[in-house]
Amino acid sequence: MKKTGILLFAILTTLFSTQCYATWSIIAIDRKTGEIGIVGASCTFDVSGIASIVPGKGAIVVQAASDYFARMKGVELMNNGKSLNEILMAMKDVRFNPERQQYGVILLNTDESPLVYSGSEINDWSGEKIGKDFAVMGNILPSEQVVLNAHKAFNANRDKPLAERLMLALKAGEEAGGDKRCETQYARSAFIMVYKPQDGAILKLAVQGIEKGGKPAVTLLNQQFDFWRKEEAKKQ
Repeated sequence: MKKTGILLFAILTTLFSTQCYATWSIIAIDRKTGEIGIVGASCTFDVSGIASIVPGKGAIVVQAASDYFARMKGVELMNNGKSLNEILMAMKDVRFNPERQQYGVILLNTDESPLVYSGSEINDWSGEKIGKDFAVMGNILPSEQVVLNAHKAFNANRDKPLAERLMLALKAGEEAGGDKRCETQYARSAFIMVYKPQDGAILKLAVQGIEKGGKPAVTLLNQQFDFWRKEEAKKQ
């Protein structure tokens, strides 16, 4: 698996909005290593369009109605050094239909915990659980257990690198029920991306377009991730 170079403005953006209802995701940073990461999964065709990493700055997720322009506004302000509150307030502008969005924003160079906003028009179960350096959020889930289990898994594996913690947390969310529309498949698409300042690159892996009723996307992503880890180990 190849690493993707840094884009000057934002990472992993799409030209148009992509609705990603029924999604769970995690944004996280490692203040010691400078790493920034996002994982997500959904019963939609391709969930990866919910996320942007701004290298050296932080990360943003806009899911549920997944307004592209809200996310790009957040990226612009993050690049300009604005605070978490300033970024979130701008993204809640009425033109972005914030009550149909679920926002997650995290900054690397601050002691503040990430911020999450879940709009009032998002269907249940929706919500979040926030840690000091990460946040788990989801909507149209079978229960809050998806978010709680993912949060617990991330915290329980702090001895591992950020990418591993994110994958373990995403997998824990799958095992708790994932996206309720996908039943025992849990998700049709999933992704992980982690910015690594040591080599100035982004790890990006994704599974998308799995037929409904097919193999669970998070399980497939985890297999990709395991292969990537083995290949990386050979380089050491």
